[in-house]
Amino acid sequence: MRVVRTDDAVGKIIAYDTTASTPSFKGAIIKKGKRLTPEDIEILKDNGHYYVYVYDEGEETINEVHEDEAVLRLAQSLSGRNITASNADEGKAVMKSVARGLLLVNTKLLYDINKYGVFVVITRRTGTLVDKDEKVGIVDLIPFSIPVDVMNHFLSLASIEGPLIEVREIVTTRIGLVATGTELYEGRKKDLSEEILKKKAQVYGFELTEKIIVPDDPEMIRKAILNLLMKNDAVVITGGMSVDPNDYTPKVIASIADEVVAYGIPVKPSTMTMVAYLEGKPIIGVSGGIIHYPDYNILDILLPWVLSRTRITREYLLSLAHGGLSDYYLSKHKD
Repeated sequence: MRVVRTDDAVGKIIAYDTTASTPSFKGAIIKKGKRLTPEDIEILKDNGHYYVYVYDEGEETINEVHEDEAVLRLAQSLSGRNITASNADEGKAVMKSVARGLLLVNTKLLYDINKYGVFVVITRRTGTLVDKDEKVGIVDLIPFSIPVDVMNHFLSLASIEGPLIEVREIVTTRIGLVATGTELYEGRKKDLSEEILKKKAQVYGFELTEKIIVPDDPEMIRKAILNLLMKNDAVVITGGMSVDPNDYTPKVIASIADEVVAYGIPVKPSTMTMVAYLEGKPIIGVSGGIIHYPDYNILDILLPWVLSRTRITREYLLSLAHGGLSDYYLSKHKD
């Protein structure tokens, strides 16, 4: 492969997709492998291509992997459960979800590939809920081609550390709600958390089966949680999540759980959240603050994990600190 003046490229085989960008178009104008005609030369020059890479006869088959093949092979080797890979324009490969579910990205492998400056792999953020046929990743190649041994190095890396990206499919899930607060139990205030959960159910597709209102009484909170866990796949408890002496919810959850994954999650809103498990079933305690932040709160982060039966890890929750100060929270705090 060599560079020639575009005017001298008539009859030669172009070695890459040449592109153009306008306000209404961005893409390939002449595809790799085409033998250039005088008309092609004018098109290239009209779009600013005064020098081009061309192959000498037979050169394109010798010990090199062209970008179209290279990006597709790597994308396929990086694709895990419910991911499909295919070529796209301008020498890219795209990875798409074949199911609605929780997107999981191996961020270490992502870094290990990108650090070489040969391939560029870009994904959606891990923990995102994605729909079927949604783009979740793109693989690009910086040069137009790479040696076969370099290609094999990246394929080996993907095989050892991969997959890079997968989607855990959403399944039918039943969730019970425990609303705590003596003021709710005595009818002094109306519980507003149920409406928020109902709206989340419409968005994420779970069944909100039952609500139990209990006062700030540890034993009644405990019985309500255990009651709903027997009949559901997960339980959400709202209210009583601070360190105030009148708040018992965190202590009760911790007393009955097999594992407390975290109490206090580095996001705003919904910092005072507890994630725990009992016999594999999630118990999520959230503060009454979700009624002030109904559109986006910790439930939007955790529900895709719950609905895909994916265990929420402490490492993931800690990673939320980077970017955890949401625009939605800031919009309500102008001071």
